[in-house]
Amino acid sequence: MKQRSGRLRVALLSLLLLVVPLFSMYFHGRTDRSQTLLETLLVNTTGPGQNVMHNTFASVVGFWKSYFYLVDVEEQNLELRGELDKFKLMASRARGLEEENRRLRGLLDFRKEHFELEMSSARVIARETSPFFSVSRVRLDQGEEDRIGASQPVVTAAGIVGRIEKVAGDFCDVMLLTDSRSRIDVSIPGKGISGVMEGTGDSLPVLRFPFQKSRPEKGDLLITTGHDRVFPKGLVAGYVATDNVKQVGTQLEVQVEPAVQLSALQEVFIVVQHPGTTPARDLWEEVQQ
Repeated sequence: MKQRSGRLRVALLSLLLLVVPLFSMYFHGRTDRSQTLLETLLVNTTGPGQNVMHNTFASVVGFWKSYFYLVDVEEQNLELRGELDKFKLMASRARGLEEENRRLRGLLDFRKEHFELEMSSARVIARETSPFFSVSRVRLDQGEEDRIGASQPVVTAAGIVGRIEKVAGDFCDVMLLTDSRSRIDVSIPGKGISGVMEGTGDSLPVLRFPFQKSRPEKGDLLITTGHDRVFPKGLVAGYVATDNVKQVGTQLEVQVEPAVQLSALQEVFIVVQHPGTTPARDLWEEVQQ
């Protein structure tokens, strides 16, 4: 019973708050009469309620406007993220093409500079890594029909890569200059130092040269002498990697950093013929001995 009475009071109060303002507005809108005390009392009584209702309604409307605005902003953000990802992909592809063009321009310039060498271009199609994760061998897409033979030098614009180890059909394998069987005659220009650059396997190659007063320094350039009758004269082989020169028996030894980053090889040249070349098969027999 008390609940019904309470609900009735609420209903009457709500009706009063709605009806009374209408009457107030009606009488207030008449210009042919002065405002009565009752009208003043009604305005003062209903004003706070109307203000609360107005503020509540404005808050609800503002909330919904904000919600729909945020939903629209989120959709725009998703679209912008998608466009940004596309631009990132395009930029990545552009950088890849730029790097490839740089490599190819370097190879073209190298070919023009060494016009006396008969070279065949090749692409690296496979790499073999050692247990220590260094590149131990690479395979190229050139073979017997391209006049590729054992012991032919493999080079890039940056320097020496190694020599052809074996040829099978349309492919060939390269013995890298880091291989423990690799030997290259080199010299350090301006210092009168000549010796042999030897591969060590997984660590850096070393330069071994006769005992003398001159000492190589870190950063010194090593170039081929052509005395081994494998690599043409004047090609970059590497750089002295340290100032630490060791004495091994009657010789001195220092570590060498290869000029070519073997793990990033993409395109190379195979020197098919050059001045002073020994027939490939005979030379490979000499190397094996």
